[in-house]
Amino acid sequence: MKEDFSEYNGEGTPLREAQKASLEILLEFDRVCKENNLTYWIDFGTLLGAVRHKGFIPWDDDIDVSMLPEDYKRFIQIGQEKLNKGYFLQTEQTDPGSNMCKGIFKIRKDDTLYIHDFDDFRKDYHKGVSIDVFEDVPYPTVSKGLFKFFSKRINKAFGFFHYNPRISFKNFIGCFVFQASYLFFKGLWLLICAFKKKNRQLTSIERVLYGYPTLKTDMFPLGDIEFENHMFPAPKNTDARLKCVFGDYMTLPPVEKRRIHSKYICLDTTGNYVNL
Repeated sequence: MKEDFSEYNGEGTPLREAQKASLEILLEFDRVCKENNLTYWIDFGTLLGAVRHKGFIPWDDDIDVSMLPEDYKRFIQIGQEKLNKGYFLQTEQTDPGSNMCKGIFKIRKDDTLYIHDFDDFRKDYHKGVSIDVFEDVPYPTVSKGLFKFFSKRINKAFGFFHYNPRISFKNFIGCFVFQASYLFFKGLWLLICAFKKKNRQLTSIERVLYGYPTLKTDMFPLGDIEFENHMFPAPKNTDARLKCVFGDYMTLPPVEKRRIHSKYICLDTTGNYVNL
C-alpha cells in the first residue's frame, strides 16, 4: 500500500505553501542561470525528492542546488542585479552576520519569514524563505574512512567559529583548541589532495556533514530531471550521486526521523510588524 504523505504537505497546509514559495525562488534562480549561461544542478535532499517523489520530500521545506566554483563565484557577482524584484541574494557581503561563508549562499524571498533552530534574533539579517546554493569543489579519490575522518574534524572546527556566538569560559578555551584543530587538519588535508588527481565532486569540506564525493564521470555531462512538474538540471547518474550522499536512499526513514527543518514559517509579513 502506497503511503499517504498528505499529513505532512497536503494541499493547503503551511508546509506545502512554503514548498511552493521555495519553488518560486528556484524557478527565478533557474531563469538567471539560463540567461547568463551559468551551470547548476539540483542536489542533496532536492535531488532525492525528485527521484523518490518527483518533487519535495514530503516533510522537507528547503531546496538545495550546487554550482561549480567558477559559476558559483560568477552568480555572486551578478546575481542581485539579475534577480527580479522581491528576491535577495544573501552572502556575508550583502548581509553581514548571516553566516553565508565558505561554500554557500542563499536566495531569499522578501516579505516572508523562515525561522530555523540556529537563527539568531540578536542579528538583523534576512530570514525569509530561501534556497541553498552550494559550491561544488573537486576532490581526489581517498578511502571513505579517511574522508570521513577529515571532513568530520574540519567541519566541527569550522562550525565552532561560525555558529557558536555565546561568550563563555568554555568557548574562550575552544577558540584556541578549534583554531589549532582547523589549521592542522585542513592543512594536512590540502597536503593529501595536492598529490592526488581530483576526479570527484562534493560541496566544500567545511560543509560536509555526511556523504562521500561522487566521481566526475557520474556527474557530468548533466542531465535533466522532473521536480514539481518542472524540468531541472541534475547529475548524469543520479543513483551514483545519491548513494554517495545518502547510501540506501530509497528506503524511507522511520516516522520519528521525518523532521521539518523550520520552527516557524510566515509567507506574507506585509501585514505584520516584524523588527528583526
